[in-house]
Amino acid sequence: MNATVRADTMIDLLEDLIAVLERENVLLDRPRAKELEPVVEEKLALFRLYDEELNALAQDPDFAAALPEDVHARLTKLAETFEETMCKNRRRLELMVRSSRHIVNRIVEAATEATGQTPRYGRGGTVAESRAAAPVVTNQKV
Repeated sequence: MNATVRADTMIDLLEDLIAVLERENVLLDRPRAKELEPVVEEKLALFRLYDEELNALAQDPDFAAALPEDVHARLTKLAETFEETMCKNRRRLELMVRSSRHIVNRIVEAATEATGQTPRYGRGGTVAESRAAAPVVTNQKV
């Protein structure tokens, strides 16, 4: 495959990756977005293709030198846009994870407080007062 064809393939792939990352970023701003799962699956598939293309390009050390200047400039610009979009996506994902952990911790704290002191058997078979987590059920209705 010549360098221009390979560059066109990479350009198409980068454009698709940028588009899917931007769609995911919008969905991450909405809580419980049901549309997120297919977007994540598409993103993973595109990243697998991207990884394969990068590995193929690594086998061709003369790739960049063989590109026409306009194609090289377009590929460079897309790579920069991709990097920026990926950073925004990473920040949103990290925020979502932190937020989810915070919610889970609050639920655990509330469940522990709700139980109060309950009798439990100790090591020696004696009854002792202690705290135990209350059973918690979550409702997944949206």
